[in-house]
Amino acid sequence: MEDNWSKYGFSSTMGPKLRELVQIQLADELNSLLAMSFKYDFDWSESCIEGHDGMFLDGSLENYSGIILIDKQASIKADGWMDFIQEGDFFLAYWDQITVWQNDRELFSKDFGISSFALALVPEELRWHLKEVKKY
Repeated sequence: MEDNWSKYGFSSTMGPKLRELVQIQLADELNSLLAMSFKYDFDWSESCIEGHDGMFLDGSLENYSGIILIDKQASIKADGWMDFIQEGDFFLAYWDQITVWQNDRELFSKDFGISSFALALVPEELRWHLKEVKKY
């Protein structure tokens, strides 16, 4: 049996369906922010809890820091903090903060806050509690 703690860190409470959804949403947002299209390998082993929590699909989650993404073909590496919005059946994971490197040079950095890409996916009636919108 695989050691989920060493593979997933604090995110080990996410089931396969929830993890897949979170990774798809985070990858889509990052590709939009970079105006590129990459396939990332996620490394959750250093993930750490940073705040609120919730339950969705087949597991539970929190907003995590220490998430690493790698695209070896493009020499891309990124690390950041994710956050999420969950209201009823609506769920959206997004990058609260992320820094991206290519060939060990900083390519992109997004400070804390929801991006305009992620904000556009949130229904108007759920936007009232969001942090300052960062225009990226």
